This record gives sequence, structure tokens and C-alpha cells, in this order.
Amino acid sequence: MSNLLSTHNTKSESFYHKAIKRLFFKYISENNKDLIEKSLEKYFINRRADVYFRFKSGEEIVVEVQNSYISVKEIIERTEYYNKNGIHVLWIIYGKGGCVASPKFPEDKKNVKISSVENFLHGMYGGRVYYVNIKFYKDKTTITPPFALHFSLSSKKKYRKIFRSKFESYYIKNVNFAKIPSWNLLCVNFNGFDIARFYDKNVKRILKEKILKFLKEKKFRNFNNCRTKNDNLRKFSNKNDCNIKYYKKKKLIKLILVNFSNKYGKPIINESLFELIKERKLDI
Repeated sequence: MSNLLSTHNTKSESFYHKAIKRLFFKYISENNKDLIEKSLEKYFINRRADVYFRFKSGEEIVVEVQNSYISVKEIIERTEYYNKNGIHVLWIIYGKGGCVASPKFPEDKKNVKISSVENFLHGMYGGRVYYVNIKFYKDKTTITPPFALHFSLSSKKKYRKIFRSKFESYYIKNVNFAKIPSWNLLCVNFNGFDIARFYDKNVKRILKEKILKFLKEKKFRNFNNCRTKNDNLRKFSNKNDCNIKYYKKKKLIKLILVNFSNKYGKPIINESLFELIKERKLDI
């Protein structure tokens, strides 16, 4: 991203907030040609939205940028206020601000601290939370493109609970990064809230697609030599009749876990396999 603010500004909370608001106003405006109204700091009777857009379709979106601490209760109240006025909400979190339990970056990572607000937004947005970060280098201020993170249970059972500090509760979960393909926005209703989101894929959906591809490639692999042994999904005898022996189901599941657990962790793989068995009638 280009430098959107002069570094003469103080690197205060308001600096981060203003920088991120300007980022979203600029790039959503440039990449959505069907806008008929756009505004920074749109005023309503009881609220002031950070960024506001109205489309030719009649859909309205506010972007709420959150840097400082906020409660889940206030997230719900703000969202419901806009929803009652026919407006969809896009929540954006500063990845190194006061709203997160630990800094967030566009990366896969195990056993990361997640705040109650992050955990709530993850459910509100169907398995994703949107973040953006700001980088400072000499005389330049660079804002990263927005990125999505998906949370899943840790492989360590001792982390599968709510932790409580003196002032706040938090979770420890695995985190997976998903790219946002464009600045185009989609308005949907999910879990009782009217939200706006990007066209990124849910990480679990991406994982399920990878598992299916993995199974398909192995299942239909062609062999030049029928005496080949120890393929991932099938074994061949040394006989000339090329008798195929399929691995047992437990072995097949183990191979899937070995192939994907380093990136995703076992809990989300098990969830994805269970869903695929129900959805695709997989015999594994």
C-alpha cells in the first residue's frame, strides 16, 4: 500500500484510526464502480460511522474500524443499531491495537491468544475476522492490505477453555491466514446480523477443497510400473497381475493428518473430514 498519511502525524491511537479509515475509503471507492454515495465519518442520529457507502442496488454499508478496547456488548449494540436502519456493517480490527489479545499478522500460527471480541466477530462473520496493520519505516508510513484470519481449536486440550486475566478473558486457538482477493464487498445476513464482507473463502472451505483434491489425485494416479510399492493410498503386489490393495480407512485418515496438520492443526482437519463424510458421503 502507498503512504496514505504523513509521518508528521503523532503515532497515537487517533493516527492509526484515521489512517485505516482513509485506506478503506480510498480503496473501496476506487474498486466499487456502482457507488452513488460515499463519506468519511457519516453522522446518524445516535452514531457516527467511520466510513459509509451507498450502492446503486440500494444497499448501504458502514465500515467500523476498531483500534482501542471494546466490549462484545458494544459490538452487538453498534451492529444492531445500523441493522435496524437497514445498513450492513464491516468490522475491521487493527492487528496490533488494544482490541486484540495478541498482535495479529497474515500468517498461520499455533496457540495464539484471541480476545473475546475477536472470538465473537469470528462467529459473526462465519469463520473469519478482518484485520489491517500499519508499518513504520524511516519517513514512510505503510498500511498493509486487509487480511482474514480463521480460528480453530488448539491441538493441546489444556488450551481448549476460556482463560481469565484480571481485566479480560481470552482464548488460545490456532490461527490460519486467508487472502482477500479484491476490495469488492458482499452484503449478507449471517447469524442474525446484516454484515458486509469481502469475497474471501472460509479457511475450512479451502481445507476441504484441498482434502478432496488430495484424495482425487492419489486415488486416480496412473502407474507406469505395476510393481510400484507404498503409494500413499494403495499398495501394489509384486505379482505381474498388478493386484491393487487399498489402505485401510485409519491409514488413509492418518495420511491426511500428516499432510495437512502442520499448517492447519488436527482439530480443524477432523471437523472438515466429518463434514465431508456427511456432505460428500466419503467412505473413509
